[in-house]
Amino acid sequence: MRLLWGIKLPLLIFIQLLCLSKLYAEALFTLKGSLSRSQQLGCSIVKYPCRMQWPCRLNCYKLKDPGGIAAKVDGNNDIPTLTPVQEAQVNRQGERRAAAATVGGVAAALLVIIIVVIVYICLMRLKRMMRQTSESASSMPSPTVEMGRSNNSLQVNELCPYYAHNARQLTILELEQATRCFNQSNIVGEDRFGLVYQGLLQDGSIVAIKRRISSLTTNFIREVRKISCIHHMNLVKLIGYYEDGYQQLLVYEHLPNGHVGNHLYDSEGLPIGKLDLWRRLSIALGASKGLEHLHSLDPPLVHTNFRTRNVFLDGSYTAKVSDYGFGTLQREVDQAAASSSCIDCFLDPELSSPENYTQQSDVYSFGVFLLELISGCEVYNRNMSTLEENLVFQAKAKAKDSDGLEKLIDVTLGEHEKHGARRMVRLALLCISKSYRRPSMGQIVEELERIQREIAPLYSQVNEDIGVVTLGSELFQ
Repeated sequence: MRLLWGIKLPLLIFIQLLCLSKLYAEALFTLKGSLSRSQQLGCSIVKYPCRMQWPCRLNCYKLKDPGGIAAKVDGNNDIPTLTPVQEAQVNRQGERRAAAATVGGVAAALLVIIIVVIVYICLMRLKRMMRQTSESASSMPSPTVEMGRSNNSLQVNELCPYYAHNARQLTILELEQATRCFNQSNIVGEDRFGLVYQGLLQDGSIVAIKRRISSLTTNFIREVRKISCIHHMNLVKLIGYYEDGYQQLLVYEHLPNGHVGNHLYDSEGLPIGKLDLWRRLSIALGASKGLEHLHSLDPPLVHTNFRTRNVFLDGSYTAKVSDYGFGTLQREVDQAAASSSCIDCFLDPELSSPENYTQQSDVYSFGVFLLELISGCEVYNRNMSTLEENLVFQAKAKAKDSDGLEKLIDVTLGEHEKHGARRMVRLALLCISKSYRRPSMGQIVEELERIQREIAPLYSQVNEDIGVVTLGSELFQ
């Protein structure tokens, strides 16, 4: 009997535990099913130890949040029961959470709107900065242009991206309205490209429009895009263009003071004395900086047609170099008119052909420009009986005489200006010497700046009763 009891006792205990576990499992199943409805209230279930009369420890479940549904174990039957809380408490907590969620959503939406507005403003400012032209942004070589040489002429290997250039394609209707159908009264000049018209665009800006009557060439658009990528305060800005089957037009910024020749000599090429030495030196420095920028590009861009009539002055007499970058198209015009053209005094005599133009050839042309600027005379005027009497030949001949330099200086300049003028004449003679002796455009800029610093005190004393003199270093920053 005692043996039988010893065998049955563990079995009875096991059965009792099994029944109790079943009751707890059923209770927990019911509890979890009921809690699924209250999960939207943010409640969570945690386990805590529950001591029974048995010498074992079972886990019961209780809600962490006092709201929702509570579970407890009946003291008599040791059976878990579920006790729901009052609905009012649950509703109040739900309303508070909904209000908090609404406030959070509105705040997040406002934050997103603010971020979008800030990003939009930054993009607009970036776009505006990319369109602005300043010397500080453009004094470095254009990184967006890659130019290569083929047959000793500049070609574009990779065109500028759209945002890198500002030149826009205009319609023929816009240009006809700007020039009153290319009225002859609007013609203000002529260069190698063609006739130059003064025009008024619809936005109210005054422009210079160059018109070339010729069949369409494949190089035109490529040349336009190449030039559109080059910006400098001493280069005339290309604004727009137009082309069709029989004509091409270029639209440039208008410079009210015209080219430098208008301020140096009259129709016969004789001095008129409108500019003092300080103004002439500032013009020379500005033009040299424009050429230096072209030569600093990678690879260098050679002007091929630098001369006094291609240096223009804006309202404040800042010099701007024009007619650069269209060497291929201009050579086509030159070849067509070669039989009727006279000797070009600005052309480097060491050139065997126009296709062999180099940076040193531009330096030679700049030297001739300096001679005109200091003497006030056109390189070849009507008082010269032969072409051999042009200003370049005279300068080389007078350079051998110690007093010859004085004869090259404009007689309208004052005595206090003669020293600086002699320095400029010596620089001009160096530019028109043999090619291996010619300085670079960078060296020319440095020398002109030194001359300007030397004569600045003289002009400060002369004009101290008039006002403050603006130094050249300030003009060209």
